[in-house]
Amino acid sequence: MEIKSLINEDLIELNLDATTQKEVISQLTSLLGKQGRIKSETAFIQGVLEREAEFSTGFGNGFAIPHCKSDTVRTASIIIGKTTNEIEWNSLDHNPVTFIIMLAIPESEGGTTHLQILSTLSGKLMDDEFRGQLMNTTQPEQILDLLDELVIQKTI
Repeated sequence: MEIKSLINEDLIELNLDATTQKEVISQLTSLLGKQGRIKSETAFIQGVLEREAEFSTGFGNGFAIPHCKSDTVRTASIIIGKTTNEIEWNSLDHNPVTFIIMLAIPESEGGTTHLQILSTLSGKLMDDEFRGQLMNTTQPEQILDLLDELVIQKTI
């Protein structure tokens, strides 16, 4: 899968000024809305929050991977945010989150795209070096470069 079709610099916000999980999700969702990648911001936010209510997507080590599979999603997307505040996320390791990788997946791609992206990202987030590289990024281009490497590694 070509990473460039899922994310671009305008879907990355490295200075999110949010204080709650819902604010983070809302601010990242607005980036999707601006690009017309979703039909309804409200429906998408509701879908992400419903998924969170089932099981926390707080991955641990400061990362969360909230996601929504829904008919409101027009284009499969990855949205990335880094917060200026620590956010309580009910993470597996009970630590707050500062780095969020949100996935937006059309319902029709739920069994394929959704699982491939989640599997690849969660596997790579087990790698201390990769997590450190993401946490230390200061420019959206750096994140795109890291994700490009990730997809290249996965497809070899």
